[in-house]
Amino acid sequence: MSYATGDLLIVWASQSGNAQQLAEQLQQQLSRAGKSADCLALDQLSSSLLQKSTQIIFIVSTFGEGEAPEHARLFLKNVSNNCHLQHLNIQVLGLGDRRYPDFCKFAEQLQARLIAQGAKLSLPLITVDNMQAEDLAHWQQHMAEYFAINTSQPTPYQPAWFNATLLERQHLNPYSNSPGLYKLRFQTAHCDWQAGDTVRVHPLNDSAFSSREYSIASSATSGYLELIVRLSYDAKQTPGQCSGWLCETLSLNDSIAFSLCDKPNFHAVEQDKPAIFIGAGSGLAGLRAHLAERPQLSQNWLILGERCPRTDRLLPEELYQWQRSQHLTYLDYAFSRDTNTPRYVQDYLDEQHQRLLSWLEQGAIIYVCGRLQGMGRGVQETLTQLLGEEQMQSLQQQGRYRTDLY
Repeated sequence: MSYATGDLLIVWASQSGNAQQLAEQLQQQLSRAGKSADCLALDQLSSSLLQKSTQIIFIVSTFGEGEAPEHARLFLKNVSNNCHLQHLNIQVLGLGDRRYPDFCKFAEQLQARLIAQGAKLSLPLITVDNMQAEDLAHWQQHMAEYFAINTSQPTPYQPAWFNATLLERQHLNPYSNSPGLYKLRFQTAHCDWQAGDTVRVHPLNDSAFSSREYSIASSATSGYLELIVRLSYDAKQTPGQCSGWLCETLSLNDSIAFSLCDKPNFHAVEQDKPAIFIGAGSGLAGLRAHLAERPQLSQNWLILGERCPRTDRLLPEELYQWQRSQHLTYLDYAFSRDTNTPRYVQDYLDEQHQRLLSWLEQGAIIYVCGRLQGMGRGVQETLTQLLGEEQMQSLQQQGRYRTDLY
């Protein structure tokens, strides 16, 4: 794909789809005002395009421990140190969550790197906490004034909310010493998500509280919205504000509001190819939605991590039925506190190195869902050791390494 040079570029880096949606919304606002702008993902912004452009607005998210979105992780590494940007004016909008210590760190790193190579700031860095409407309205006002568009009524980003009713709540590990995992089933008329998408919810249905994001654990074709939620506790053993409400307080037949988050970087691709699904704990949610939509007779390998083999086998009847029907070609459990053979999900990749290589040679897609710290990092490090950095980068660039990490 080629882009016009010399005109305005709007460049996004998105983990949950919010940055992309804001970028496309801004492009539409500019277009209505008769101003031309191209919109592209950060991983599509080459050094040569950087050197040809004169003005770029960056809209980038940060997730996990100050991480760049998956598709943008190699950008700073790939930008040449010899790329001189004295001609370039930039503006950076950072999306993040102040509950985490590295709030908008990737936005800060991106801006610092471009300035170090000569770029000039048109506006100071603006940050948005958890897609708060006030923060977004502040940025929209800056855009309206800078470009002389919609100066009277800047339109803040407003996610669409829909209602769902709690039908069932199942405790998946009632005898475990691990924190509780619960599968929640909701009924809703809005079954229009794709496998890999997430939903946001405000604790207690109160927008005064910051929203939380959960992976959808069901296919839209099922007619139900299902979640797998870990009941979290703070240092004083107080249940998490949102997980405690969902897992303990919310009553059956209560209605709550969700907003759908599009996750294109974790959507399914090439369904005719083999797929390797890797996750731990509540990460089963995003993998389960994908598995439910995989074609018949497809090759599917699930590696699932938890703690204890006696008490932490999640949804065993469903998974073993998939295995018996050969919907799951391989089902490997990794129990970190197994007294006989403790192991993590990445240990299976090492043990089944030849199977891994064989599946990748057949074009397999890897899907990883769960915690970034520990599992997510461990899987990526192990794959890099087994495959080499060059092949790992190739998988990412081809869209064959797809993650939903939090």
